[in-house]
Amino acid sequence: MTSVVYRGESLPWGEVELRRCFVPVFNRRFLQVGVWVFMTVGLALSAQAAGFNNASLKGSYSFLTNLRTASAGTPQFAMVGVMAFDGAGNVTGSYTSVSDHVVQSGPMGGTYSVKSNGTGAIGLTTPSTAQFAITLHSTAAGVAQGVQLLRTDDTNNEVVSGTALLQSTATGKYTVASLKGNFALQYNPWTDDASLAEDGGVGVFSFDGKGNIKGSVTIMFGGSEVGGPFKATYKVNSDGSGTISGIGKHSLQIAFALNSVVAGQAKGLQFLDTNTGDGNGNLVITGNALKQ
Repeated sequence: MTSVVYRGESLPWGEVELRRCFVPVFNRRFLQVGVWVFMTVGLALSAQAAGFNNASLKGSYSFLTNLRTASAGTPQFAMVGVMAFDGAGNVTGSYTSVSDHVVQSGPMGGTYSVKSNGTGAIGLTTPSTAQFAITLHSTAAGVAQGVQLLRTDDTNNEVVSGTALLQSTATGKYTVASLKGNFALQYNPWTDDASLAEDGGVGVFSFDGKGNIKGSVTIMFGGSEVGGPFKATYKVNSDGSGTISGIGKHSLQIAFALNSVVAGQAKGLQFLDTNTGDGNGNLVITGNALKQ
């Protein structure tokens, strides 16, 4: 039988012809299968990404926003609270804000819309007019577990942004018993006042479910490590907002909002210091805590 050299091998002529026919066919079929798999995955991802609407944002969410500015003439600003979305384009809630040592609180409300790709907008009319661009994330069972927030109607050289985290899709009536256990905390100040020492802290809140706190904190203040144990008290409003009073020798006051509620127990909270009196007023302190 006649042999020929094919790709470095000495093979019978018939086998050479078989390989010449089979390899291109195999390659074409492999390419076709690859294209089919790629298109199937692409279509599946497109279908998944196109599934958002107003119903994807439903339930109560804790939120925290901060203003960032390089202007010493513009006081820092921060707001914490609860937003309740009805799944049909309406939002209500409550807030606490601080700016230039002034604390304000009250109801809030407006409308919202969600696009098919998970972006959207919130238009607040109470307590004042404000527009936010939003992006949903961490969707489970068709509902976003979190929302990124960016204010879009502030034309000054400053930015207001933040995050909202799901409390619960069901209407809840929260109490001090909803906040129980050890929570890891972290906070940072926001200021451009050069006369103030930079500081930040980490630590633990230990809530007893009855309105009392024992905790400890490690703080870096002006380049030195300070801190230690503390005691305080807390209250929780029915909508999941609340307050902490009496932390440390300065008797710090904190406004917070619960989030990630499972079986009636909060797994996290966002907070804002409401009695900061240092410096020229261009200072706010905000943070978050997660259950251990």
